[in-house]
Amino acid sequence: MSRYKTIAATAAVLIAGVLAWDIHYVIDESEQGVLTHFGKIIPPVRGPGLHFKLPTPISIVYKVDRRIRPLTGLKQELITEDQKNVLVDGYLLWRVADPIRFVEAIRTEANAVKRLGDLYRSSVGIVVSNKSRDAFVSLGLQHQDVAKVSGEILEQIQPVASVDYGIDVVRAGLVEYTLPAENRPSVIKRMISERARIAARYRSEGEERAIGIEAFAINEHQKIMAAAHAEATVILGQAEADALKTLAEAYRADPDFYEFIRALDSYDSIIDQNTTLILPADSELFKYLDGGTISAPAPTPDSVRVPE
Repeated sequence: MSRYKTIAATAAVLIAGVLAWDIHYVIDESEQGVLTHFGKIIPPVRGPGLHFKLPTPISIVYKVDRRIRPLTGLKQELITEDQKNVLVDGYLLWRVADPIRFVEAIRTEANAVKRLGDLYRSSVGIVVSNKSRDAFVSLGLQHQDVAKVSGEILEQIQPVASVDYGIDVVRAGLVEYTLPAENRPSVIKRMISERARIAARYRSEGEERAIGIEAFAINEHQKIMAAAHAEATVILGQAEADALKTLAEAYRADPDFYEFIRALDSYDSIIDQNTTLILPADSELFKYLDGGTISAPAPTPDSVRVPE
């Protein structure tokens, strides 16, 4: 009989230990807890720390990670607006914003990943399928802004994830937008032709602009040269006027000496060591070649010194 009592006591201790372990739980700092009684959620949300509950299966605690987590590997093949096949890969950043709604709708993180993946693929299908492939692949000037497309995808996902699942989708976007392997050679060939066309247009625009710049430079050069020529003409005229004025003043000061100097200049320009002149005796040119006709100029009053 004592043996049965021992077994019963041991079983009671074990049951008490299991119950003692089961009726308390700890919420980590990165988590929030949602408590249920017979499957019904009991608010409020439990924060970090030690908490108590009724034994399982009466009460069950769902621990919800509140950190931002990535969801990647969301590849799919789509048909664009112009009926072209493309391969799209994307990502999500998400966190649980309403733990109670999260537990009511999907319970576990595995379910959340599956629901968000389906939601992302359907949203990308709506956004990307309504755009042509050239909006992403073309080398022209009409590229679709990937940031804008990511914003459109996020606008599709956020309301549904928040209302239906209690999840806040922080960011959504495209990682890769490419072509199926069988379509790449033809598309690459077309892209090369398009790049050559764009390069030719850029060269044409550059040449046109260069011609305009050159014409402007020639026009400015002609304006500057005309202004410089006009200014030089004015300066030259003023200089000639000043020279004539100086010459006239010199002539008035001593006409005979001036005439003599001009005659010597004339001799210097027409006579050298190999020149032979045959002149009549009464030639004007001959009078200065005859040394007897040259006399010293009369002294002026200013050059006469009175003995002291």
